[in-house]
Amino acid sequence: MRKGASGWLAKGLLLLLVASFAVWGIGGDMLTSSVGSNVIEVGKTRVSLGEFQRDYQRNLNILSQRFGTQLTQEQARQFGLAQMTINQIASRALIAEKTRSMGLNADDDAIRNVIRSQPAFQNQFNQFDRIMFEQFLAQNGYSEAQYVEIVRNNITGEQLFGSLPLGIAEAPAPLTDTIYGFIGEKRSADYINILDSSIGFAPAPTDEELQTLVDDNPENYTAPEYRKISYILLTPASVAAETEISDDELQADYEARKEEFDIPEKRTVQQMIFETEDAAKAAQAKITEGQSFADVAMSDLQLTTTDINLGVVSPNDLLPELQGPIFALQKDAVTEPVKTVLGWHLATVTDIEPGEARSFADVKDDLKQELQLQRSHDLLYDRAAKLEDEFAGGATLADAAQTLGFKVVTTDWIDANGLQKSGDAAADLPQSPGFLSEAFARTTEDEPEVSELAGGGYYSLAVNAVEDAAVKPLAEVKDQAIQDWQNSWRHQETVKKAEALQDRLEKGESLEAIAAELSLPVQTSTAALRNEMEGELSPAALEDLFTLQPGAYGVSVNKEGNGTLLYGLNQVIPADPETDKEMFTQISGRIMNSLRAGIVAEYENHLQKEIGMSVKEELIQEYF
Repeated sequence: MRKGASGWLAKGLLLLLVASFAVWGIGGDMLTSSVGSNVIEVGKTRVSLGEFQRDYQRNLNILSQRFGTQLTQEQARQFGLAQMTINQIASRALIAEKTRSMGLNADDDAIRNVIRSQPAFQNQFNQFDRIMFEQFLAQNGYSEAQYVEIVRNNITGEQLFGSLPLGIAEAPAPLTDTIYGFIGEKRSADYINILDSSIGFAPAPTDEELQTLVDDNPENYTAPEYRKISYILLTPASVAAETEISDDELQADYEARKEEFDIPEKRTVQQMIFETEDAAKAAQAKITEGQSFADVAMSDLQLTTTDINLGVVSPNDLLPELQGPIFALQKDAVTEPVKTVLGWHLATVTDIEPGEARSFADVKDDLKQELQLQRSHDLLYDRAAKLEDEFAGGATLADAAQTLGFKVVTTDWIDANGLQKSGDAAADLPQSPGFLSEAFARTTEDEPEVSELAGGGYYSLAVNAVEDAAVKPLAEVKDQAIQDWQNSWRHQETVKKAEALQDRLEKGESLEAIAAELSLPVQTSTAALRNEMEGELSPAALEDLFTLQPGAYGVSVNKEGNGTLLYGLNQVIPADPETDKEMFTQISGRIMNSLRAGIVAEYENHLQKEIGMSVKEELIQEYF
């Protein structure tokens, strides 16, 4: 279509079509949708597709900010963003319709007070900041009037709904006690851990048994989808050499930034800090009399050589008051006492690394490379635009590369993680989070597009071939399948052994006696809640433990998955609100909030029937 539209015949037909509009005019019905422009109707409130789109985009931006990345439309669909937007708009409209019919309203002062009191609009002095307010409106796509109406709706909505759950001052005690008693109970177990490795011998499986294993567990023996990808990569480094920088430009930039290139003098410094000037002068006198700086630090301040050593420093590493005195010292000399906010300092220099003033010739090459990289962005943008023009004209990746003189790189078979069939990482793939995702989302028929690299630059890719994920032939996975089959067989034997021991326990033998017979220790797990993930027991064992009665025993896989646990109840610790008030309060609060939310939801359902609501979901799904 693109190639055809670029021809003179197609352009001529388009001109004739435009001319016919000029002669015959455009009927009003051609400018309106046959399905109507409103997608949500609540009472007398009408919400157009454009209004819905603005709310949808606003929610998409908020969700993207929350996840720290721009969500795609497919991801938005997975989050159910369209339905969430429908619910928000419908709820807002129901409130507006009902409060209007009841005569509820919010005056301008109330609205102003709500807006001015919101923390998001207040500066560091807790004062309303108009600029912050306007930035919020711009970032979220609101006009001031729209936001005022939202606040008005929230206030009247609170008037309408706020009184509904007031009768629920606290959660019903029987309900709270029952739920807390279930959630807050703890149990511990006495158990032995019978490892699969204790079953030493495992028979050799037949090919039929191995094939059944592969067929029953294809995910363990499936080669991933592989693709061959071609791509064009435009990076700052790849075009930097083509950016011309004159010597005059380099010289001017050097002069403007000369201090950046000079290597400053550095010194190895030791220091002592005293609370008073007299104490500092007394220490200085001892050093003058012949004591070493380190000895005085130990005798006067009980500081070791490590404590007083500042290491190698440049002037900027020091407090401003110390820079001049320390960098004016001769090696091994000691400063006069110097006062700073920290106290009175004495310092000595044990080594000096001279600075170096780097000339233009010294830094010319590095400076040129830096400026080339800076200016390469403009060149990259121009090349990306030309590449887009080629694609818009119907060119393939290879055609565009040949026309523009770009290099095309073609990979061998790679998977969605960038690994080759050998398991090695493919070399030189674009370092962009979206590259492989895009490569495995496209088809061989898709037209190429230009995408941005996170660190600056652009790429375009095409899918050359696709090798679908497939279960490997038994011959390729036979060694792995044999090991898996034998591991499974050992585990099944361990389970049988544990179940036989369970029968003996339930007939009266003790866990200690059986453990001694197996030369295994009896272990006791820490008391745990039924949904607790930490601890010694596997989730399956912990879940089963909460079904056991005293004197009964259970069998489950161990936490590591390499053996079987045989266990019985050690202790049941009932939930106690007095020892865990925080959990009890949280559960009570959640129950109360749930009941209140249920009342509000039921009233909103009633309003839908009373006021009437319709949603053109099929039309919304077409766009979103």
